[in-house]
Amino acid sequence: MIAQRILAYGSAREFHKETLDRWLQLSEADQETLLEFADRLRLGGNHFRDFLDWLEEIALRDGISLGEILKGETFLRVLSDPRLGRNDKLKCLKEELRRLRFPRLSQIEEGIRQKIRELKLKPQIQMTVPAGLEGGALTIQMRATSYEELRRLAAELHRALEEDSLKEIFVLLSGKESGAGLSA
Repeated sequence: MIAQRILAYGSAREFHKETLDRWLQLSEADQETLLEFADRLRLGGNHFRDFLDWLEEIALRDGISLGEILKGETFLRVLSDPRLGRNDKLKCLKEELRRLRFPRLSQIEEGIRQKIRELKLKPQIQMTVPAGLEGGALTIQMRATSYEELRRLAAELHRALEEDSLKEIFVLLSGKESGAGLSA
């Protein structure tokens, strides 16, 4: 019986009673899929609770089951990738859930990455934004081994300041709508 297997798994991993109760309130199909998922990744209580929270939010919003989410193409591909270790799989799956959970934020982040690529900056100039666009700031790093190289990189950055792509990055960071191919 699935409930006994869930209780055994939760006991072995020292899950809180509340987490097990939530799990046991799911449909039997979702319980089974979640058990296979948890067992495959050897999820402890904290990771499991995070996944359960996110899966429930997405399922409620999208009107689908947890099992449908976990049987999605990206999840199956990551879980079956022999090149990835457990921690890499966890990271990839959490990122995929974040994309599903916050589709607009993910779209804005991808738009910013695209705008950065459009600038075609030299590899010594790195532009990044924090995960989740926390703080709404663009970080620019330059790596130079000489004064002359720094001058060239500064000139390259100055050129980028005139590009629409860079201006558009700040529009995206501000949360204002833009007409540059991003839709809600």
